Amino acid sequence: MTTRTQNKNRGGRVQTSSSSRVRSNGSKSQTQKSSSGKKQKTLENLLEDGLKDIYSAETQLIEALPEMAKAAYSEDLQDAFTNHLNETKRQAERIEKIFSRLGIEKSDTKKCEAMEGLIEEGQNILEEYEEGSVRDSALIIAAQKVEHYEIAAYGSLCELCDVLGYNQIGSTLGRSLDEEKNTDDILNDIAQDVNDDAYEMSEQDKEGQESQSDSNQ
Repeated sequence: MTTRTQNKNRGGRVQTSSSSRVRSNGSKSQTQKSSSGKKQKTLENLLEDGLKDIYSAETQLIEALPEMAKAAYSEDLQDAFTNHLNETKRQAERIEKIFSRLGIEKSDTKKCEAMEGLIEEGQNILEEYEEGSVRDSALIIAAQKVEHYEIAAYGSLCELCDVLGYNQIGSTLGRSLDEEKNTDDILNDIAQDVNDDAYEMSEQDKEGQESQSDSNQ
C-alpha cells in the first residue's frame, strides 16, 4: 500500500508526504459499506470525485468559451475569454496528468451539472440581450459565477491534498487556483469600464424613450 512519512502541518496537523504514494495494483481507493448498505466513502474518494467534477467542468468550459469570446463586444473582454480558454486547456491537461498518477480513469468522469447550468445561463444571455455593453456586463457576471465555482472547487481540492499529503498534486492544483483568481480579478477590472459604458447606453435609451413619449403626446 502507501509508503509515507509524517510531518507536522499547520495548526499541528500531521501531514504525509506523497513522494511514494501509490494505490495498490493501480486501482481506485476502496470503500466500505455501512450497516445501511451505503458505501462509506473516504477522503480519498472525495478527492477523486472532486477531480472528476472539475475535469468535467473544465472540458465543458473549453467548448463554451469560444462562443463567449465571439459574442463579447468589448475587445478587452474578448481577449480575456480567449486567454482564459488557453489557460483552461492547460488546467484540463494538468488534471489528466493527476488522473494518470492516481490511476483514475477519465472514462469514469460524470458531467458536472453545476458547470452545465452556469454555461446554460451564459447561453441564455446571448439569446436575451442584443450585442453591446449591457450584454457584456451580463456576460461578465456569468463568467465570474463560473470563476467563483472553480475557485471554490480548486480551493477545496488543494485542502484535501494538504490533509492527505499529496503535496505535489496540491501544488499543481494550486497553480490552477491562482489562475482562476487572476482571471476573476481581470474580469473585475474590465467590468468597471464595461458597466460605465452600459450605464451611459441605458441612460441614452431612457432619454430617447422619454423624448419619443413627449412627442407623441
